[in-house]
Amino acid sequence: MKNDDFAKKITDQLNHRAKNHEDKHVVMYQVIEKIHAEKSRRHSVWKMTGFALAATLTGFIVLPNALNMPNKSQPQHAIVNNNANKLSPQMVEDLEMVMVFGEDQNTHGS
Repeated sequence: MKNDDFAKKITDQLNHRAKNHEDKHVVMYQVIEKIHAEKSRRHSVWKMTGFALAATLTGFIVLPNALNMPNKSQPQHAIVNNNANKLSPQMVEDLEMVMVFGEDQNTHGS
């Protein structure tokens, strides 16, 4: 109990002095500015750390792969079916719908 009474006595004295301090607003402004500066400094350190990590990963992973890309064009393959099997009209319509699935402009009939 003595410890609580002591803490209460100190707190009361500090509160009394704070209420009667003539430059109270200046002190409060300086304290708030210092707290804000510490918070923003902490956040900026994390932002810069994240940026540095991303740049490092880009340098190790993306750039070597981009520089080593072969300039050869891939051969185009065509599938040739010599069987006598024909597609049904329904399958032809389905294939036509699949072919125009990714197009942006609709210039087709139905």
